Amino acid sequence: MKRIALIGATGIDWWAGEKKKSFVELHTPKGYRIDNFTPQYGTHSVESLTDEAYNAPFILEQVAKASREGYDAIVIDCACDPILDAAREITTVPVVGPRNASLHFALTLGTRFSIITVQGQSLKRCMEAGVRKEGLEPFCASIRFLTMPVLDIAERPEAAQKELMELCKRAVNEDGADVIILGCTGLSHEVNLNPIMNEVGVPVLDPFVVAIRTAQVLVESGLSHSKVTYPTPPRKGITEAPSIEGAFDDVLKE
Repeated sequence: MKRIALIGATGIDWWAGEKKKSFVELHTPKGYRIDNFTPQYGTHSVESLTDEAYNAPFILEQVAKASREGYDAIVIDCACDPILDAAREITTVPVVGPRNASLHFALTLGTRFSIITVQGQSLKRCMEAGVRKEGLEPFCASIRFLTMPVLDIAERPEAAQKELMELCKRAVNEDGADVIILGCTGLSHEVNLNPIMNEVGVPVLDPFVVAIRTAQVLVESGLSHSKVTYPTPPRKGITEAPSIEGAFDDVLKE
């Protein structure tokens, strides 16, 4: 049995909801187990660079734990890909970021993608930064966002579905996108992409599903990220925060 560690990016346990748990079970590959690693502290959603920075050490703590416990792959459960590069530095286990995987996979299905995420200019900025980092700006048709924040979607899934449909139509008809990428894994278990794809006629990628399947491919191919690109950090003294004391002893501390 292969094991994938799903690392939460917030200070709340999304697996407490039955929808999320069922969605994870539905998309767990045969012969695999997906286990939940929830940070002990953090903002309740990741919708800005500030949220990413605040939650970073607590997410990284869970990455270090999963690596220590011998998981075959690690997936960060957030389309902002918080601390993806740092996570790859501290482990040789393949670490997958949903946005990173989805952006590149989109270009195997089309030539211009749009990202549809949840409410806010700050989250749009996160997506823009991610596209720039990957060098994919020429292939990005647009980045659009819903009028509701991620924490409201569970309370109004029908409204989210309707607005997502409209934004996907606009991305295709007005922006010239031929592939759509969801810009939030919080949408994954709340919306149905099949009627949207049938209506707009282009692939719509769920970053959670793409990330899990990418992890599976890496495990079964015996591949992981390059340690030339993501070298192990040098060891040094640490003035430790009490809440994460000892968490990085085997990767950072002298």
